[in-house]
Amino acid sequence: MSGGLDGPGPHERAQPTGRRTRPGTDENEETGYTDQRVVLSALVENEPGVLADVTGLFSQRHINIERIVSESLGDDVHSHITFVVEPPHPGVEQVSNQIKKLRHVVTVEQLPLDVADRLTANVNES
Repeated sequence: MSGGLDGPGPHERAQPTGRRTRPGTDENEETGYTDQRVVLSALVENEPGVLADVTGLFSQRHINIERIVSESLGDDVHSHITFVVEPPHPGVEQVSNQIKKLRHVVTVEQLPLDVADRLTANVNES
């Protein structure tokens, strides 16, 4: 480029050293977090806005929801919402505790990671 800005060209700049991680993972040994995902399950009352309230807690803390499945239990009173979220994020446990405090939430629990694989399999079969 002629007439560009002063400074080194792209190939003259310092390049990062060390190993690279896969996109979306964090292998920072100082924090101890890994790329392992967290599966949260919530039993909620069938009321308008409950899903928005729950997902809003994740959004406020900039936590990405990788997958979400919501289904009615057939009694027109309760629904079951399953979230797969991407840590490493220290706020996941805090969000889980805050979900429990929402008015229309009955229970929240963390599920084994293999549940996330089954959710993906069910979505792919549809």
